[in-house]
Amino acid sequence: MSAKIKDPIKVQSKFGEYSVELKGNIIRLDGKGVVTKALFQHYHEDVKKLALPLGGQPWGFLIFVQGVGILTPDAEQALIESVQLRKQYGMQGCAFVTNQADIPALVKSQFERVYAAANLACYFSDSESDALAWLAALGCSLDNE
Repeated sequence: MSAKIKDPIKVQSKFGEYSVELKGNIIRLDGKGVVTKALFQHYHEDVKKLALPLGGQPWGFLIFVQGVGILTPDAEQALIESVQLRKQYGMQGCAFVTNQADIPALVKSQFERVYAAANLACYFSDSESDALAWLAALGCSLDNE
């Protein structure tokens, strides 16, 4: 098991950007813009760096979507495969906070499709506290050290 990464990992590209970090047993992502396959590949590797040190223990994902917040078609397919892999690493589910998204319904429809294809639970809310409560029901907490 590799060492846990303490500081947020931040990546910016021409079309989108993100910051991702592990807090407790929740990986928190702040994402903005359009996710291309190239940006997604960076993101996939960064999530692996955070998830693998958990050694297969249960963890959850908390995603804050800002702006456009959608995936290109090739990035969408890559995300389905990534989520299927993350289940093997212990991922229990993903909660999205979409109140800062330009079109929350579009974000929800795309990510519902991704998570249904990967057969993993997801939840959408305008509230961080509601999203955290949903993750807590799965055994995931920001302070679960």
